Formats: sequence, structure tokens, C-alpha cells
Amino acid sequence: MERSWHPAVNGSSTAFWVRVLVAVCTLLVAVWAVTSGDSGSPSDASRGAELFRTKFTPEQGLGPLFNERSCSGCHAFPKVGGMGRNGLATVLRVGRLTDAGFDPLVGRGGPFGHSHAVSELGVDCGREAGIPAGANVTSVRNSPQLFGSGLIDAIPDKAIRAGAVARGDGVRGRPNLVRGPDGRKRVGRFGWKANAATLELFVASALRNEIGVTSLLAPAGSRPRGSNRCPGESNGPEIDQDSVAALAAFVAELPPPQSRSSQQAGAVLFRETGCTACHLPALKAGRREVPLYSDLLLHDMGRALDDRVVQGVAGGSEWRTTPLWGLRDRTRLLHDGRATSVEAAILSHGGEAKTARRRFHSLPAAQRRNLIEFLRSL
Repeated sequence: MERSWHPAVNGSSTAFWVRVLVAVCTLLVAVWAVTSGDSGSPSDASRGAELFRTKFTPEQGLGPLFNERSCSGCHAFPKVGGMGRNGLATVLRVGRLTDAGFDPLVGRGGPFGHSHAVSELGVDCGREAGIPAGANVTSVRNSPQLFGSGLIDAIPDKAIRAGAVARGDGVRGRPNLVRGPDGRKRVGRFGWKANAATLELFVASALRNEIGVTSLLAPAGSRPRGSNRCPGESNGPEIDQDSVAALAAFVAELPPPQSRSSQQAGAVLFRETGCTACHLPALKAGRREVPLYSDLLLHDMGRALDDRVVQGVAGGSEWRTTPLWGLRDRTRLLHDGRATSVEAAILSHGGEAKTARRRFHSLPAAQRRNLIEFLRSL
């Protein structure tokens, strides 16, 4: 006898299959988000946007020493996620270099000098801003733009490692392998010397180093010897991990710069001079091409750019290949912002880039203009 379907009889079965369908759809959306390079939920990113603009107070963990009170204090021009006003928002990396090696002075005022102390806000704290005692190395670092960081975070380690091969003209980059909180070594990709392997670690480190707000991913170091704890200063995390994740989700959603290039002659010259040996036009994140113009590897850039600071395996003259996307919006170039033109930045290159620099310098003036026009369109 043929059975007929009745809602009253089969309602529970229908509800079960509806739940299964919803679960499958949710899983597919999650998989799509991972493979497409998206991270975090809209609510995470929305909360992260608020945190990005928040001016922290000592009660929220600010200080006791800091450079800015908010993330947007260094990343707001030409819009939120960009660079500092007039292209500059500089900080000082510090350390002590001796025959025994480089000491970042962690727990003795390093690894950053700071411009401000919470005492300026009326908090009774004896800590003074400035370069810590014992430092004999200082390195100016300009805050970079953050656009496209989510896509950089999605690039697999193996895609970056694959570029660590000889490419002619003495060019051979190497990854900066950095140890994470779990003890595992991963390929660094964020920071001027690629000293952060993930976007969350990069964000957490910036919160601690620039604002003085600590977290599980970037805990407080020991206080300088003989100093007392300042009001609001804690040995434990001053911001929870959900907030760090929300902030990272917001940064991950900052869109990548879109090239406006129609200058094919300049693109050809960029390749022929040897610039693409380090500034690879794209790396892959899953099925997506990420057109960042960087291999994210460390390269020796010569004596003129040697700041003597060691970070991970990166020596003083070694720097991560700076992504060139968004170059059109930058008015100050290189790690310290010293260059005010693309040509000045190129001519500062040495070490592994000296042959490419020589080829650029030898180009006729019209071809140099074509190449620079191409770069200024990225």
C-alpha cells in the first residue's frame, strides 16, 4: 500500500532535514570564507573598527609608555588603514649592539623607545619617555599602510618558501622563521623585517609596542629594574583575545589596493631591470592571485639601508621585500620614510638589488619616467 506524506506525521523528519541543510550551508560559507581569504564575521570587523579608532586610557591599559593612543593615530591617511599624516608616523626601534650580538633590551625599556608617558595624562608614574638607558642602536620605522593585510595573511607558508631560490644577479631571499606563542616556527610576513607570522600576532604586537596594551599573544615584559608598578599597569593581559581577534578581523577586511596601470612599457622595464626578482607581481592564496609585488622574503639591501637591528634571523641590512601595491598613495618611502620619491628609494637599494639599481640608473630619462609612472599606478 502506498504511503502518503502528512505534515502531522512527518514534521519531525522535515525539521531534521532542514537542520541538516542549514548546517551544510553554514559549512560551505565557512569554507568559502577561508579559501577566499576572508576572516572574521561582520560583527567582529564592526567591533574591530571601533577598537581601531578607540583612544585608550590608562584604565584600559594604555602605557605606561606609548607612542599613540589609538591604531588610527598612525594609520589614517589618506583614509583609515593608511599611513600617518603626510606619509609619516615614525617610531624608534632600539637595542644594544656589542661583540656578543644584538640585545633588544626587552624588560629594560626596549625594544622600542616611546614618545609619551601616562604621567602626561595626570597619572602618577615615574616612567619617562625616550630612548632607554643602555641603547646604542636606534632605527626609525615608519608605520606602513595596512590595506590587503587579510590576503597577505592567507598566503600559505609554502608559497613564500617556494621563492627562496637563486634568481640570478646575486638575488636569493630567505624567509624569517619566527616562533609563535605555541612554540612552532612559521614564516614571517608582516613588519619591515617580516618578524610577525600572522595578522593577529602583528596586531597584538602593535597594541603592546605602540600603545602599551598587552594581551595573551603579546604579554607584558618585565618592568625596568627598580621601577614601581604604575596605576593601571598589569602583569596580566589588558585586552582580551576576542578583542584582538576583532581588531585583526577589521584589518583583514581593509581592501587591497587596485592597480590603475595602463603603462605596459613601464611594466616591461620593471621586469627587464630585474626588479621582479624580489618584487614578484603576485603570490597565490588558494585559488586567488594576490598582486602585492613582493616575495615577502628577506633580502640583503646593502650598507646604506643597514640599521644594525636584528629581528629573528634578519640581520641589520636585511629587509622584507616591501609590497608595492598602493604605492600611488605613499608620499614617503623606505622603512624610515627617508625617500620622498620613487627614484630616491630605488637609488638607495644596494646589496642584492645593486644590479637592478644600476640598470635603472642606466635607462634613458624617458624610460625611467615610464617605469616610475608604472610604479605610481600600483
